Amino acid sequence: MDYSEVLRRLDPIMDKAGELIMAYQTKDKKIEYKDQVNLITAADRESEVFIYGELSRVFPADSILAEEGHKKEGSSGYTWVVDPIDGTTSFAHGFPFFCISAGLLGPGNEAVLGYIFAPLLNEKFTAFQNGGAFLNGKPIHVSEVGALSGALIGTGFPYNRRTIMDRLLRRLANFLYRVHDVRRTGSAALDISYVACGRLDAYFEEGLQPWDVCAAQVVLQEAGGQISKFNGDRFDLFVPETAASNRKLHAELLEVLSKE
Repeated sequence: MDYSEVLRRLDPIMDKAGELIMAYQTKDKKIEYKDQVNLITAADRESEVFIYGELSRVFPADSILAEEGHKKEGSSGYTWVVDPIDGTTSFAHGFPFFCISAGLLGPGNEAVLGYIFAPLLNEKFTAFQNGGAFLNGKPIHVSEVGALSGALIGTGFPYNRRTIMDRLLRRLANFLYRVHDVRRTGSAALDISYVACGRLDAYFEEGLQPWDVCAAQVVLQEAGGQISKFNGDRFDLFVPETAASNRKLHAELLEVLSKE
């Protein structure tokens, strides 16, 4: 498959989805709650319907798995994994760190292509297997920070955080003792992309879903970073543990994650 051609054909789809989302900056977002902390807006629904329809038209043989329930089985062996808005809470509150995320899985569920578009920030992170990683068309690479003591790291909190609060706070405290500082944007796809371009040096979170990570995984790895489960095992999109770093910090990141 020619991944550069796939990105070229994906670009107008993502641009239009961004326009749809940005239109909601000046109209009712129609916010609803799936549970106590997990919300959805009309923009999520409209973005997903549009992206699903366009992917089905442009790549008719591919399967699709999207966050808000749109899915189809294709014959190509490739699957699009889509988050119509990653960081919906940020979007709903007017906090600018949200994005559209579209990743492509190849045979064997290996992530091979990623496209992340933050429309309010006008930033596009793109990558495909063995093709490098880019921000707005310019090559990016992870940072050279070699110790957690000098690292700015990112994290996030799962939707079930109220039931596991003690563990989350212990883990956060362990890092706060070791790192330079911690940031949270509310978008896993952006946080991992920020590791890829050196804005963050590492990132961890539990409870993520495939559409949160699929595209960003490719961007990170093509930028020279590393991603794994908390115990260091091979990363699995369908296991909700994500430890991402500039590679130099990975052993130390896992060491802190191992402490409860």
